Amino acid sequence: MKTLAGSTASAVTWTDDTMLLLPEYVTVRTVPGILQRVESSGRVPVTVDFSRVQQADSVALALLLRWQSQLKQPLQVVALPDQLKTLLPLYDLERVLSVA
Repeated sequence: MKTLAGSTASAVTWTDDTMLLLPEYVTVRTVPGILQRVESSGRVPVTVDFSRVQQADSVALALLLRWQSQLKQPLQVVALPDQLKTLLPLYDLERVLSVA
């Protein structure tokens, strides 16, 4: 696994060339750093894993939509926190993201 440089709150880990493991916090404070690190890697995640996430807010969905807009297939989302799952129908995102 390759960890991209940064603080614990904004560190992201690529588990392979297409799967991104998010850090413990995906909030309005950490998303700019996460986005910068992913974009500087030159890769776009095909799968995003929330299994390490302890705290997330709705800005995490905006992050997912940004990556989804760069793909031709649905973005695969693993272990999305329940509080974000409840927002999917509210924002009509059930058909946009593939949540497992």
